[in-house]
Amino acid sequence: QISTMGRTFVASLDMYRKVPVDLLEGTRRGSILSTLAVFTMGLLFFLETKAFLSSSLKTSLALDSNTDSQIRVNFNITMMDLKCEYATIDVVSVLGTQQNVTQHVQKFPIDQYGVRQRYQQRNLRQHDVQLFDSTIEETIEELHADG
Repeated sequence: QISTMGRTFVASLDMYRKVPVDLLEGTRRGSILSTLAVFTMGLLFFLETKAFLSSSLKTSLALDSNTDSQIRVNFNITMMDLKCEYATIDVVSVLGTQQNVTQHVQKFPIDQYGVRQRYQQRNLRQHDVQLFDSTIEETIEELHADG
């Protein structure tokens, strides 16, 4: 008797109940919409399968006018759930040459709101940064005199 009560309770939870056949009535509008829906689903299935199975080769060529052997790239990325020690940066050239440049990257720990926790100085092993501009010949007083 408990299993019968359990089945009736489970059957009462059914959200997709069957409609009695005598209440069903087919209409022209319903058949047109059903036909369009089936056709659209078939067309989408065919096109998505075709796009998945097909491959295309795309090539592009760009000449670099930069003659310097090094280029400086500045970026700011915040990763909330990744510790600084696990973040690495690799540079890969078009020819496949790969170089790890993590030692030249400044990393700062942040809290759960994205606010920097403490200042960490620049990487002391990085020797390619010039801390002055050799083209400026004026003294600091002359520069400050103009405002």
